[in-house]
Amino acid sequence: MGAAMVVFVLVFLLGGWPLGEGCWEQEKIGLLQLKPFFNYHNALHNWVDVEGKESSHCCRWERVECDAISGRVIRLYLWKEYSDVAQDSENLRQPWYLNASLFLPFEELKSLDLSEHQIAGCLDNEGFEKLWGKLDKLEHLFLSDNQFNNSILSSLIEFSSLKSLELSFNNLTKFIYTDELNKLINLEELSLWGNDIESFGSFGGILQT
Repeated sequence: MGAAMVVFVLVFLLGGWPLGEGCWEQEKIGLLQLKPFFNYHNALHNWVDVEGKESSHCCRWERVECDAISGRVIRLYLWKEYSDVAQDSENLRQPWYLNASLFLPFEELKSLDLSEHQIAGCLDNEGFEKLWGKLDKLEHLFLSDNQFNNSILSSLIEFSSLKSLELSFNNLTKFIYTDELNKLINLEELSLWGNDIESFGSFGGILQT
């Protein structure tokens, strides 16, 4: 058996071969597991898996962007749109807790937007720490308009690839100890608007917006 065939067999057995025109099996399964938590007003209506249908290619789904060559998911736009927020104004969703482990399949992810979802934190032992060393290409993380408290900062300190972190309009309060963020060596933009922060230390190289 040639080397190329060995590689093919190993990748296939690990469930990592792209389906058809570029939809990785483990990532499609991961997206379908995420759908119930972010499908406001049927926003993810085309996230369906029908055998033999072109619509089953997850790279063609709403709010999903894949790499043109590898077919891996590189961006997830799961924010709640303004129209969804307006429709929910009379029946606001109660705060809820995220299982961050659901994002483990997306190892090539560069940008993740979870804005405006009333997320109050993560389930016990299922926080963003679970993604340390896994999502090591993540550059942009948008968590604005949720209900995260100060503990969110310590759960993100190992994402050294981050270039921008959006935490505006959450429940960050009092004192922010920025020493926790020193490991974010590539961070260029940190947004903390709309929080009840009294003071925080300065740290070089970070643009506060």
